[in-house]
Amino acid sequence: MNKYTKWYNQIIDRAKDRVLEPPFERHHIRPRSLGGSDDRDNIAFITPREHFVCHWLLIKMTTGEEYYKMLNALRMMRAENSGQKRYKTKITSRVYESIKLEYSRLQSEKVRGENNPMYGDKFFRSEEGKQRQRQSIFGEYNGAKQEEARQKITNSKLGKKRAPFSEEWRANMAQKKKGENNPRYGVKITEETREKMRRKAAGRKQSAETIAKKIAATQGKKREKILCPHCRQLIAVNTYPRWHGDQCRQR
Repeated sequence: MNKYTKWYNQIIDRAKDRVLEPPFERHHIRPRSLGGSDDRDNIAFITPREHFVCHWLLIKMTTGEEYYKMLNALRMMRAENSGQKRYKTKITSRVYESIKLEYSRLQSEKVRGENNPMYGDKFFRSEEGKQRQRQSIFGEYNGAKQEEARQKITNSKLGKKRAPFSEEWRANMAQKKKGENNPRYGVKITEETREKMRRKAAGRKQSAETIAKKIAATQGKKREKILCPHCRQLIAVNTYPRWHGDQCRQR
């Protein structure tokens, strides 16, 4: 038993025989990443400072893969975001630098060579890799195309209706996509592409059920129209931004 393990055990033993006033924290005596459980006999209630010190001691008590995990746990003890406030325990710049450098070194070793996801022909590095990638998501292997998965998605959205977009949101989106900000700005479609689009659309038929739904959705509704100031035509609001207004040919 090294001195760090001895100090660690002293903190845990002291925690078992006392009742703390808040604030206190829940600590896994044997960390879960090292196989520890959530059982009561593996839990100690200790002060925030003790909690930080315990994780500091754990990196001194471990080696190999366990050391890497404990180093990462200590690094995350200093993590903060808007909904999470961590410890005010003082930590010097030298200690922090040492932790970060050691973690970076171990992280680099873990993803070196064959452990790197970009190693060899993975991720389209070769034709064989491309083919394996295609096969992994083709047909019945594509999770999104499996009937069970599709049914789950349908059930999760059934009966739910998205709140309508506000006029302010619509105006902001229109402004962001106007002119050169539009990803299709200046794009010219060749006749070859147009012909492909025509062939693809030719013969496409909608089911009677789909047609009936469309009729029911628009029946009795009068679509708003806008007067184009350039060609002086009244145009439906859904097609106006694409072919009229700033996009009008007679502008």
